[in-house]
Amino acid sequence: MEEILRTINTSPFLIILISSIFGYLIGSVSFARVVHFMVKRTTEIEPFAEAVPHSDEIFESDLVSATLVSKKIGKKWGCLTSILDLLKVAIPVLLVKYAWPEEPYFLITAIFGVIGHNYPLYHGFIGGRGESSILGILLVINWFGLIITNAAGFLLSFITGSVLVMRYAGYVLMIFWYWIYFKDIRYVIFMALIVFLLWLSMRKDLARFSQLKTKKGLSFSEEDVSEFILMGKSPGKMLDKNSLYSLWKKKHS
Repeated sequence: MEEILRTINTSPFLIILISSIFGYLIGSVSFARVVHFMVKRTTEIEPFAEAVPHSDEIFESDLVSATLVSKKIGKKWGCLTSILDLLKVAIPVLLVKYAWPEEPYFLITAIFGVIGHNYPLYHGFIGGRGESSILGILLVINWFGLIITNAAGFLLSFITGSVLVMRYAGYVLMIFWYWIYFKDIRYVIFMALIVFLLWLSMRKDLARFSQLKTKKGLSFSEEDVSEFILMGKSPGKMLDKNSLYSLWKKKHS
């Protein structure tokens, strides 16, 4: 055993391979399916299909995630799923970080953990969007950076009047934060890949959402958007009333 460990520790390729496989296989565990089975005692989950506010349109998605669990069996089960998804990648990242502290191999574990969550090996490569897992990873790597960039994203949302900016701008800003804080291009590339994976998993949903938002005859507020994406009504309602964009729009309407 000591000889095997010595061989692994002296071979960066083996460490990278182990970090990748470890992250992907654990990331592929679909806690949305596990929690749904615990409650409903069935492996069949109805796909995401929700009515769009103030219209007869239906928003459909193939995601299997905490969001779907919340919609199908309740928010408390969705919350449990989010926590489990957060921990399932955060813990392997921590283990790899402490096993090989000299080099950031844990970034590889994190990337493959998100890939596993989004494209799980055990479930026909149909998974979630990775947001809970990404949150867990970022808390492990640099928790106060996550707070700073999300606060900046919150301020940006008041300029743009967009709930989606409030929710996702912090991830993009984290790319620049990692360069400022770590001064290591590997962290910058890592965060850029995380943002790309998040966009890749959501691209169809975002395209459909954009289509609906610009469709003639449809009109829904940021409050509607906020409630629809399970952020509650309050953030969207606040932006509808107090954002610079909404104030400018009211002044020029």
